[in-house]
Amino acid sequence: KRVGRTSPFDKLSDELVVRILSFLPTNSVCQCARVCGRWYVLAWDPRLWSTITLTSEAIHADRAIKQITRLLARDSGGCVHVEKVIFNSCSRLSDRGLQLIGRRCPELRHLEIKGCVNVTNTGIFELVTQCVNLEHLDVTGCQQITCIHLGSVAPEPLHTRQLYLQYLDMTDCFSLEDQGLKVIVKNCPQLLHLYLRRCINITDTGVKHMGSYCLMLREVSVSDCVQVTDFGMYELAKLGPNLRYLSVAKCDQISDAGIKQIARHCYKLRYLNVRGCEAVSDDSMEMVARSCPRLRALDIGKCDVTDNGMKLISEHCPNLKKLSVKSCDMITDRGVQYIAYYCRGLQQLNIQDCQVTIEGYRTVKKYCKRCIIEHTNPGFF
Repeated sequence: KRVGRTSPFDKLSDELVVRILSFLPTNSVCQCARVCGRWYVLAWDPRLWSTITLTSEAIHADRAIKQITRLLARDSGGCVHVEKVIFNSCSRLSDRGLQLIGRRCPELRHLEIKGCVNVTNTGIFELVTQCVNLEHLDVTGCQQITCIHLGSVAPEPLHTRQLYLQYLDMTDCFSLEDQGLKVIVKNCPQLLHLYLRRCINITDTGVKHMGSYCLMLREVSVSDCVQVTDFGMYELAKLGPNLRYLSVAKCDQISDAGIKQIARHCYKLRYLNVRGCEAVSDDSMEMVARSCPRLRALDIGKCDVTDNGMKLISEHCPNLKKLSVKSCDMITDRGVQYIAYYCRGLQQLNIQDCQVTIEGYRTVKKYCKRCIIEHTNPGFF
């Protein structure tokens, strides 16, 4: 008589199998459900589905959402355990899929749909109206999204409701304009993190709305928003010490005047990126250095900064961890040596396309033992 082989998994308790399955991505858990009847039951344990992650162009996202949420809701009528959904680069995700998530996942707190190009305002309206606890929303590259606010199906008068979003990333949402941004920030007064990289239609007017309605903002990026000028910086400066992170990279209309205003009022800044702002010079770096001693990361690549600016930064920001002076052709060994001597905790330094020789390189290596140096000089190897 032949005795059937038993799997080691058959000796494990249900609790332990569920624990093992919890380390697998969503698509793998779905595959495990096909192994046998026992695994089918365990694979659909709600504890495994606090996060749903599907990231593939090939996935029919709407259909996947329908099937997954139907199975999860079969006993309770809703997917109350689902708090995080990540559907990145799913071009087959549509508004219908978002509406289904909104209806079946009322406790959703985190949604990422980067590169889901077929999603529009309609789907977002429905989702944020149903998922009242949503805190984190990333719609990077969703080019049809121009606004985010409560949809028309809200059970309460709209003027009495608001979104509780704290994190919003609209990078590469090229269609976003100032008026849409005004509606967003007006409906999301609790925003702490707002990223609008390459939203090329945003101007100083939109930036003014940010500073007027979202008074608790800690991190802001308007990098590559080429219409933003110093006047926008005057408005952001109203955020005061709440602002800890600011990127205005490649906003070439921003000059010393705007950065000085930021430094003067936002003195708790820890990260500042002015890369490509060629009108930024030692003048504003002096204000940044003297006003923002907590600075940890600074990118002044391709700015009009010299060794004198580096000296000021090194003396007043000794806790600097990351510094990029890429393409600053007026920075020499002298400036780099100032940084090396005073900022000995430096972890990353970019000196590509600078007038730095092997002497400056060796000084950094001597004083900043753990520093990774990015450079373009073959003689340094």
